[in-house]
Formats: sequence, structure tokens, C-alpha cells
Amino acid sequence: MAGRIVITGTGMVTAAGIGVDACWETLCRGESAIGPVTLWDPTGMDSHIAGEVPGWPDVPEAIGPYEITGRPMSFGVYAALEAMAEAGIGGDNDIDVPPSRRAVVAAGGFDDQMLGILARAADALTPAGQHDFDDVDIDALLPHFGDVGALAEMARYSQVQLMQAVAHAMKARQTLAVSTACAGGNTAIGDAICMLRRGEADVVLALGVDTLITREMMGGFCNLTALSTRNDEPARASRPFDANRDGFVMGEGAAAVILEREEVALARGATPIAVLAGVGHSSDAFRLTAPHPAGTGMALSMQRAIDDGGMVNTDIGYINAHGTSTAANDTAETTALGLVFGDRLPGIPVSGTKSIIGHLIHGAGAVGTVVAAKTVQQQLVHPTANYETPDPACDLNIVAGAAEKADVDGVLVNAFGFGGQNATVAVRRWAGT
Repeated sequence: MAGRIVITGTGMVTAAGIGVDACWETLCRGESAIGPVTLWDPTGMDSHIAGEVPGWPDVPEAIGPYEITGRPMSFGVYAALEAMAEAGIGGDNDIDVPPSRRAVVAAGGFDDQMLGILARAADALTPAGQHDFDDVDIDALLPHFGDVGALAEMARYSQVQLMQAVAHAMKARQTLAVSTACAGGNTAIGDAICMLRRGEADVVLALGVDTLITREMMGGFCNLTALSTRNDEPARASRPFDANRDGFVMGEGAAAVILEREEVALARGATPIAVLAGVGHSSDAFRLTAPHPAGTGMALSMQRAIDDGGMVNTDIGYINAHGTSTAANDTAETTALGLVFGDRLPGIPVSGTKSIIGHLIHGAGAVGTVVAAKTVQQQLVHPTANYETPDPACDLNIVAGAAEKADVDGVLVNAFGFGGQNATVAVRRWAGT
């Protein structure tokens, strides 16, 4: 269907705060929200630091028949309800859009956490940690689930439960779950755009959430030497594009956006925050845990987002980088940006949100999209924390030190996942019809 897709509501929960305003204020101050792991005892781990959400969001005990329990579900529900409230959807003054024309698309990695539960339970039977799950008696594992400690709560929900709870709140009768690792949030937004363009829905809530600050997930990334071990200086650990970066920092949280066809939003009196102009996808098909060093897949994703949005490269005035703070990713992303923007690249502001909140995996792209919407709305680019020593291999115009006022019409949000899954979203300033 013809017409623009607009963002009318946003929600966010991260280490920077609970709620979009709290997160945005912390981001604009450039204050790192990374600290020591407190959710469990990290003794024996190479990395002891993470971006934990401060406090607990105010969410209902249940939405319809769905109990709200556990960190992922609580964070996801809060972000969704905040986005709905800003968009004026739900409650006593709900919009005049039938349930059949509403949808929810959720990205999450809860299966990874459930695998962690299984592994922890198996540890009780085979303390050496050598598991052959083909030979494990599942019934023998069940009594040990209660000994998993903080992870036990994860067994009480699923990605489907979160998605259906949000759908109940949205009065939506269409749902879709996606799982594309670090690209997940942008994948969910891309699927939402497609549903709106195909005429399957008028209003879609797209959500990305992850809470992988667990012994299993962090242990795995430590084994890959992917996490920062700057344990004595957690606030200085996540440093995208800095020459002294030593790995990413695990984060947690959720972000949500309400997407609508512009004519629907305007007809009901809503004021759009920004335009969700385009989305691009690609695959490196190179390695499981590293991007292609030539950046060709990443570049293809970015160029497709620009083209899909009916834009040209000169329309992009800010880049919200994937910027994980790993040697391989930051260098490959810089190379890819050079392929897309050429001689223009030195003049385009770039910042890395993960420097402040860590890496939200499935939630990262959704957070970046909310940041992009705030950027074009307020014409303000948040700084990258800990950018102290420029890396010649990452020759970018990194915004550091303080937020910068900028004339920004278009923003690219990059989200690049394990296995070479790439997804980029293009956001534009909304200036009326």
C-alpha cells in the first residue's frame, strides 16, 4: 500500500533507566551505565561486568490470562505499554482500529536462556559439565530446576507468552515472533513495516527484548573472548571504535515502537514522532561469530535501507552504529560505512549507544530505532562514552564528550548479528504532510 509509515509511540527499558525519557537523558549526558554483575556471583568468570537495568519497572501482575513474571517479560511489557500510552492506544480512549487490523511483532532470544536452564540442571547430574543431552533422562533433570536460583524464573514464561500478553493489551489479533540474534530488533521492525505495506495491518507494535546477563550466556561469550574484561573499570569498559577496546559488555532490557500508516495516525489525531522510512536485510554467510572483514554484507544492508526508504545517501545525517566494541565488528562496520558513503563519511556524525548501556542482543536494534526517533525529533545526537584513543582502522566522525546539536533529516540504525545476519533501519524526520 502507498503512503508513509510513521512512529507514534516509543518505549524503552535499559541500564540507562526505566522509560524513554530517563534513558534518553542518560544517553545525552554520555554517562556509562555499566557496572559489576549483581544478579549472580560472577566469581571465576573472565568478565564480571554488565549493563543491568536499575530497579524494577512498574508493570501489572497479569494482562488478561498472562502472568507477567521474570525480567524479560517485565521489561518487554513495560516498553510495550509505554509505547502504547504515548501513541494513545488501549485503555478507555482506545483508537478506532479493529483488532484484526492490529499486530505485534516481537524479537527475543528466550530459547537461549531455556537452554541455559537445561545445562544448569544437567550440571547437578554431571558436575564435570560434560553433557551428552541424548543420554540425559529429562525426568531426572526436572527436580534440579528448582536449584538453578535466579534462572528458575525464566522457566515460567516464554517469548510467546510475552508476545501474547502484549497482543492482549494491544487488542491485536496478529502476532509474529522473530529470532535473529543481534539483528532481531531491526528484523522485527522490518517485518512490521512489511505487514503495514502489504495492507495486513494499520497499526503494529514492534518489540525487541533480551536479558542475557546469565552465567551460561556470559560464560559462552567469555569462551569466545568476546566480552570486555576491564572488570576494575566497568564504566570505561564499553568503548566502540576506540583503539583500546577489548570486547563488548552484556546489557539487558527492551524497546518498542508503535508503527502506523500515516493516514491512519493523522485521521485519529495522533502526532507522528518520526517516519520509519525503510529497512534493509542481508547475510554475510561468512562465519558464525565474525562479520565479513570486507563489510560487503553490512554495506548491502545499509544501502537497501536507504533505497527502500526512497532516499539517497546524502539524506543520511547521523548513523547509530552497531558499534559493539569488538575489534572485528567495529573495523568491519567502518569499512562497510566507507563503501556506502565514500568521501561523505567523515562529515557524518556517528555514535555508539552500546558504549553506555551495553549490548542488548535482540533488543539492540529496537533501542537504536527509538534513539533515532528521538534524534530527529530533538535534532540532538548523543555522545559515545569512552572514546578516548582514535583507532586508525575506525576513521569515523565519532560524537564524544557531549551531545551535539545537528541538522538531521535521516538516520541509519545498524544491527548486525551472529552468523552474518544484518538488518538496517532508516528513520526520517517527520515534517507533516
